[in-house]
Order: sequence, then structure tokens, then C-alpha cells
Amino acid sequence: MEWPSRNVVHGGVLHAAKASYSPETHKFIKLLMEESNLTTMQRNKVNYYLRNGEPLPSIRSSSSRHKSNLPPVTIRPGSSKRRSRETIINSGVYEREKFYPLHPRVDREKEKEKLQEKMAYNKEIKITKAKIHKKKDKEGYVDMNRFDQLVEEIREREDWLKEMEELGLGNKYRLIITQQIQAKLREMESLKLPKK
Repeated sequence: MEWPSRNVVHGGVLHAAKASYSPETHKFIKLLMEESNLTTMQRNKVNYYLRNGEPLPSIRSSSSRHKSNLPPVTIRPGSSKRRSRETIINSGVYEREKFYPLHPRVDREKEKEKLQEKMAYNKEIKITKAKIHKKKDKEGYVDMNRFDQLVEEIREREDWLKEMEELGLGNKYRLIITQQIQAKLREMESLKLPKK
């Protein structure tokens, strides 16, 4: 059956006229779609136009219209779109917060020494570093180094042991004093060795 009116197009006033595409045109457009980089959505749209006989859209006019009217696309933080390196850096992702420790910093070496003292003596003992003692001489005070101090300490221990032996308590303290003297001698030997 033919359309009754020649003035009004097929489908009514508001509908565009249907085009009839030849099989060669179908093949040619499909070949063009395969060669071009069209998305699946664009290919489906073109196939729809071919199937229903509607006129193909003009690509140039639509792309220029979209470019002129639309504002630049801003990518939101939660989106899955690819972002450039500059936008990532400008977003502040790489900026690290300053670290503030919750507890005060502990000197581990001092804590180790405290633990050693507690394990050795069963109590905390404050041991100060060896200072250079000044021995009183006839002329005044004279500086003593560590080696001379050790010699002096050994003499004091030997004298004290002799006094204990005279009192009859030598057997009780002899082992302790000899161990202390041996420790002092080992320290003297370590002081004699040249440092590498």
C-alpha cells in the first residue's frame, strides 16, 4: 500500500523520511565500521540506523557542537576514569601528614643498661662514667689517668686483704678480693692494647 499524501512524508510531519539503503551501502558502511575505531555503542547506533532506514548522523557537526557547548570534564575523586599525573599530585594524595608519636621517645641504650643492672644486682644502680680523679700531692692536686687509678685500686685491695688476714678474716674475703684484682688487671691489659 502506498502512502496517501505526497506533501507529507512517510511517518508523519514530525518524523523524517525513511531511506532505503542498498545491500552495497550496507556492506560499505560495515567495512568502514570495521576499519574505524568506533566503540560498541557507536556501532550499534549505526546498525540501528541502517536497519530502520533512518538517515545517518553527521559526525562533524555533532562533535563540534559537543566541544563548543560542554564545559571541560572534571574527574571526581571517586570515579574510575583515568587521571593524569598532574591532577593526582595537585589533589594532594602524595602529601604526607607529619608524624607525631603517641608516647615519648625512649633511650633504648639506657633501658638496656637498667635491665642489665637489675638482672645482675637485683636492683637499679646508678653507675656514673669513670672520671679522672685528682690525687692530692704535696704541691697540690695532680691529674690521674685510668691506668694509674687501677694501680691505686689494686694496692688498696691488697692492703685491705692484709689487714683482714691480720684480724683472722682473710679466708672469708680472699676469693672476692682476688677476683676484683683480676678484673682490674684485665682492664689494665685492655688499656695497654693499641686501638686499631
